Amino acid sequence: MGEKMKRFLALILCALTLMGVTGCGSSEGATDGGDKNIKIAILDTEVVFEADDSYINGITMAIEDLNELYGDEGYTISYEFYEDGSVFQTGMEALNQISADSSITAVVGTSSLNILDVAADVLDSAGKLLVTYYSATDSLFENGYTSVFRNCFGESDLGEAIASYAAEQEDIRWVAVYHSDTSYERNMVRGFLRGLEGTNTQVVDVAITTPVEDELTAMVEKWQALGVDTVFVSQYIGEDAFEILRRVRHMNPDINILGDFSFDYTDFLLADADVSDDIYIATPIPLEPSEKVDDFHTRYREKYGTEPTQWAIQLYDSVRMIGDTAVRIGSTDPEDIAQALRNDGYEGIGGTITFDDQGRLTDRTPRIMVSKDGMFSYIEE
Repeated sequence: MGEKMKRFLALILCALTLMGVTGCGSSEGATDGGDKNIKIAILDTEVVFEADDSYINGITMAIEDLNELYGDEGYTISYEFYEDGSVFQTGMEALNQISADSSITAVVGTSSLNILDVAADVLDSAGKLLVTYYSATDSLFENGYTSVFRNCFGESDLGEAIASYAAEQEDIRWVAVYHSDTSYERNMVRGFLRGLEGTNTQVVDVAITTPVEDELTAMVEKWQALGVDTVFVSQYIGEDAFEILRRVRHMNPDINILGDFSFDYTDFLLADADVSDDIYIATPIPLEPSEKVDDFHTRYREKYGTEPTQWAIQLYDSVRMIGDTAVRIGSTDPEDIAQALRNDGYEGIGGTITFDDQGRLTDRTPRIMVSKDGMFSYIEE
């Protein structure tokens, strides 16, 4: 389904919503004797959440902390998970339910870029606050939304960040690029190429993802003949990222792998443990090292008995940002919360979060992570 058709369907849904066909009205809330319920919808696919418990655990900790902090003031903060299945039709059904529920203040999601573009249209028109935690295209914020916020980095920032890292490494000089033929990944590659301009690191080949076995084999053999020492992988589908990883590492175990968060799947990393260490990615998450981060990790380990991934704090901060801001300004109205976030930002566990007038994250730089034993961790800086 084309992007124009998706947006057309989204606008039809919005029109029906505003006419009352779906039973949805704009969310309104005030705290002085009014509504003190803050309900947050989590829009995503269970596939992502089941692959890493840090996602749901971070949300759970945020909700528990919010209720402990503000329960005595009469606030009740809750969340509900809405499955989008990374499928457009399923996502539209979930968005219809969310838009029709006047008790929902805000939405956190989704990891599916295919659904996110439409979600922004639908939710902004329905008067719901949307916080993207995983990714969001640069172009999404050219549409004049007033209630959509990107609490993560865009594809251009990520491409330039991993290029900057590559240019500083003495063993990265001849790079092949392998990317999906999708807009997000194409833009990331453009950022990567811009980031290498004027450096000693050269891109010697750029290839688009192919499912054809013979083409894939010939491509990897060509890279070997060209003396490629590094492959930059940007994929829409994680399986495609790991397929090229296996091929190049089996041919050359010492080859450098640069990538994006299509590699950030714990189950896949563990399944390919023989080739999945030392993958370097620029993380989309704005997380800075601090004592607050260390304290959160300690709390998490004590509560769940495992080490959290970076997604625990990312979801924690995204949920806390909504609840804390609503209480601080004394309003559960999404429009008021959006204005407060735009004006004041938020001080989270992962650092200071600020947004520009379009809702894009500002004043932060992506950090580099490396994989080891099935997990990504930040490199020493």
